[in-house]
Amino acid sequence: MVFGDHFDKSISDRNKASNNIAISKEEFQGLKERAEKYESVVSQVKTLRLENKELKEVLKDLKVDARPYKELKEENEKYLKSLLRVQADFENYKKRIDRENQNFQLYAMKKILLKLINHYDDLKRVLRVLGAKGIDESIRKGIEMIVQNYEKILEEEGVKPMNSEGQIFDPYKHEVLNCIESNLPENTIIEELDKGYFFNDKILRPAKVIISKNSILCKKTQ
Repeated sequence: MVFGDHFDKSISDRNKASNNIAISKEEFQGLKERAEKYESVVSQVKTLRLENKELKEVLKDLKVDARPYKELKEENEKYLKSLLRVQADFENYKKRIDRENQNFQLYAMKKILLKLINHYDDLKRVLRVLGAKGIDESIRKGIEMIVQNYEKILEEEGVKPMNSEGQIFDPYKHEVLNCIESNLPENTIIEELDKGYFFNDKILRPAKVIISKNSILCKKTQ
C-alpha cells in the first residue's frame, strides 16, 4: 500500500536520524488498519456525493414535470365532475321515466276499471228488470253469479263503492243530475242514479245523484 510504504520509509528515515526511535509491529499494524479504514470512508463519501448529485438531478426533473402533472390532475377532476353530472342527469331521467310509467299504468288501469264498472252497472240493471218480470229463476241466478264475480274482481283491484244517499253534496265526489223539493236539508243527496266508486281511496268515478232543492244548483241543472 502507498500509505504503508510511505510510513515504512518515514519510520526508517526517522530511525536513521535518531538511531534510538522504534515502533513495534503491533503498533504498525494498528496504524495500517486505521489508514485502510480512512481510505474506505473516503471512498464511501465520494460515492455518497455522487449519489447526492444524481438525486438532485432527479429532483430537478420532477420539478420540471410538476406542471404537466398538475394540469393532468385538473383535467381528471374536470372529467370526473362532468361524469357526476351525467350520472345525476341519468338518475333523474330514470326517476322521471319511472313516474311516467307508473302514471301511464295507473291511467290504463283506471280506463279498464271504468269499463268493468259500466258493464257491472248494466248487469245490475238487467238483474233488476228480470226480477220485476219474473224471468226464469235459473237465468236470474246465472246473472247474479256474474254480478258477484264482477264485484269480487273490483274488490280485489282496490275498487270500493261510494255510499252517497243521505250525505251532503260534495262537488268532488258527486255529480248533480237533478234536484227536487224535500223536507231534508238543502243539498242532501236523495237518490243515487249511478253509484260512485273509489280506487285505492281516490275517486274513480263520481256518483250521479239527485239532491234536495237548492236554488243555485237546481237552476244550473235545469
